[in-house]
Amino acid sequence: MATKKQRAPGDPNYWKIVDGKLYLNYDNSVQKQWLEDIPGFIRKADENWPKMLDQ
Repeated sequence: MATKKQRAPGDPNYWKIVDGKLYLNYDNSVQKQWLEDIPGFIRKADENWPKMLDQ
């Protein structure tokens, strides 16, 4: 959601709970990137989410 502005399946093997919310990542490589800037990825995903609701 944060990088490609589209939904992607989450892999239950790659997850993290942040502030009481569960975040699933697509795969190990995506999770490695995500872990480098969790707040940035969450912010980008939150910005993109309303756009997804309009589709």
